[in-house]
Amino acid sequence: LRRVASWMASGATLFVHIFTHSRFAYPFEVRDETDWMARFFFTGGLMPSDDLLHYFQRDVTLVDHWQIPGWHYQLTSEAWLGNQDRNRATLMPILAATYGAAEAAKWWVYWRVFFMSCAELFGYNQGREWLVSHYLFEKR
Repeated sequence: LRRVASWMASGATLFVHIFTHSRFAYPFEVRDETDWMARFFFTGGLMPSDDLLHYFQRDVTLVDHWQIPGWHYQLTSEAWLGNQDRNRATLMPILAATYGAAEAAKWWVYWRVFFMSCAELFGYNQGREWLVSHYLFEKR
């Protein structure tokens, strides 16, 4: 958080909203063809643990931290899936422009599976495993 703190004025606060796992941090790794989510959506990314940012307080101080159960994001993902399905005629040309006409149908499915996967993941165990974590920091 050093770089972010360098942009902050004295006395400023920083609100962070991220998706986390309740206990474990892990990388999104592409090991084989089944790791399509890591390859196409989170390449080089990390799922942080809920407490990970607690260890980065050299330049900012954690003022508050709270968790939103994952089922909230489950509902969001389900709503996005519904929006995608209702707006196919509008979205297909955008997917074609972004990924190429030959790949648009494949990416339509990828995005549907992405939303369904997120809904299942964040809804798992009544939303207690994967969370939406909020942090309030202030500049030191």
